[in-house]
Amino acid sequence: MSTYVWCEDSSSGYFFWKNLFSVLYNEFVVESKKSNSNLCNEVSKISQTDENRYYILLDNAIDNPEVLREVIRLKKIIKEKENVTIIKIHSFEFVLLSFKMLEDWVFAEVDELKDKRTDLLYLKDVFVKIILDGGDVGELSEMKNLFNIDEMINTEQLASKLLYKITRNTGFETNKGKLGDCFVVDCCDWNFRESDDICGLDDHRISAKEKIENIFEYSVLKHSFTKAGL
Repeated sequence: MSTYVWCEDSSSGYFFWKNLFSVLYNEFVVESKKSNSNLCNEVSKISQTDENRYYILLDNAIDNPEVLREVIRLKKIIKEKENVTIIKIHSFEFVLLSFKMLEDWVFAEVDELKDKRTDLLYLKDVFVKIILDGGDVGELSEMKNLFNIDEMINTEQLASKLLYKITRNTGFETNKGKLGDCFVVDCCDWNFRESDDICGLDDHRISAKEKIENIFEYSVLKHSFTKAGL
């Protein structure tokens, strides 16, 4: 019997999940199904007699109509499949935004970049709290008005943009196409590191394994994995 983790993420998201599971559950096989609809289609093909175990990572940003549609569809598909479990995650970007040490890792104690991004870091805290508290449309709208955010941007898009803006021009810079090396490599093995690139880990460098373990322990991941029976 094998255990599979299927996600819809590609590029940076898939790379993040591959690295995470290689540390926490290295026997699991992580595969990307490229899109929400393809992911649901593949899950629908799983037989009840299949002896393998499947964990499904489907973004749960339900203010995105496309995501909500596929979440509802997936729940119907797995209703009779005891070998399939959903791991509820808003998005991989939200995992990193919820990580309690994000600010301390990305920025040195005295850091001009950090000073310039104070508003972004405050927005991160507000945003994470609203999502974790199950905030409604009114709270999200109020937050968008407060920070001059386009009302048409859903929370999945906001998480992605916010993570990029906070980590931009650092070894942690993450966008849809690339995960910041410094989240998943030993300190300080960032290939493009310049002499003046100093982060919050410069005085206490840790391994890639320790980074993954910390991200798991101090983000939404621990709770989500526990609920999924991991």
